[in-house]
Parts: sequence; C-alpha cells; structure tokens
Amino acid sequence: MDYSIVMSKKFIDKEWSCGETYESLEWFDITILKPTQEELDSLWEEIKLDDIRVKRDELLKESDFRALPDYSSEHKEAWIQYRQELRDFPSIWVEGMEFPIKPE
Repeated sequence: MDYSIVMSKKFIDKEWSCGETYESLEWFDITILKPTQEELDSLWEEIKLDDIRVKRDELLKESDFRALPDYSSEHKEAWIQYRQELRDFPSIWVEGMEFPIKPE
C-alpha cells in the first residue's frame, strides 16, 4: 500500500504526515480519529478499483466508434465482445489481472 496516496486522496482536508508504514503515520487532526490499518487497506482497494474504472473508461471511449450501427468490419463481433469484457472488468478484477486484449 502507498500510504501517501491513500492519505492525499481520502484525507486531503485533514492534518497528517506519513512515511511508508502505518506506524509512521502521524495524525494531527482533532475532528476524527486516526484511521485504522483496516480502514486504510479498504480505502487502498477503493482507490485501485477507481483507477481500474478510469482506465476501463478510456479504453471504452477509444473503441466507441466500433460499436456504432454503421461501423462495418469483419471483426465487429470481436469488438462488441471486447467492449462487454471491459464493462465487466471492474467486477471481476483481482490484483495482477490484465485488461482484456483489443481485437486486431
């Protein structure tokens, strides 16, 4: 986990400083308690999934024209399948899993 990413994305309005471990996370904010390791782990997973969705959305946008009714190609069905795999990807993604491969 990259604590600095979690903290800067999820606790931007709080006072803290951190290093590379939970123990090095110093919490100065008095409005809420220091997040637990488990809470930070969960937020890290959310951030990774958000990043996956952003990348997926870019790939869908790049291939939008291939789903139009007037797009003709012998590979149109492969593109339709690829786009469905992209839409499904965040719900099946696990650490280390690669994005679906674009058709030729």
